[in-house]
Amino acid sequence: MVVSRFVLIVACIFPCAIFAQGVIVGAGLDPDGGGGMVLEYHKGGEFSEEVRDWPWATAMRFDADSDFWVGVGLHQQLNLSDSFFVEASFMPGYYNPEDTDLGGNIHFRSLVGFGFRSGVQSAFSISVDHLSNGGLTSSNPGSELISLRYIYNY
Repeated sequence: MVVSRFVLIVACIFPCAIFAQGVIVGAGLDPDGGGGMVLEYHKGGEFSEEVRDWPWATAMRFDADSDFWVGVGLHQQLNLSDSFFVEASFMPGYYNPEDTDLGGNIHFRSLVGFGFRSGVQSAFSISVDHLSNGGLTSSNPGSELISLRYIYNY
């Protein structure tokens, strides 16, 4: 089972990392007091008629209970000024419960954040994300993570 999980993570993350234009690492807390880590890869772009140009992302989220989620979806940053921005993303993905059952394995992550650019290639943001199975099962308690994130664009 561990090998199949590892293969799933590598299959989702590795191809995206090759084409990524930015990497994000973060650490945070959930409202119940547990900790979590986030790793994301982003590719830039704009929404247009050409879907291949859309700004995609892939992400992994691990928590202190050894639960993890991995997904691929869309992201966007909206500049408020030269220094400040808001960010949002939506990603369907696979959730693997170890300690916390959120109702099934298919979960959607939505994220909203506020950030500050600290240089041409780097930024910091604070974000809130929510995992939910979208009502696919009768049990849908959801899970939130409030994170401090470092963004490096290359």
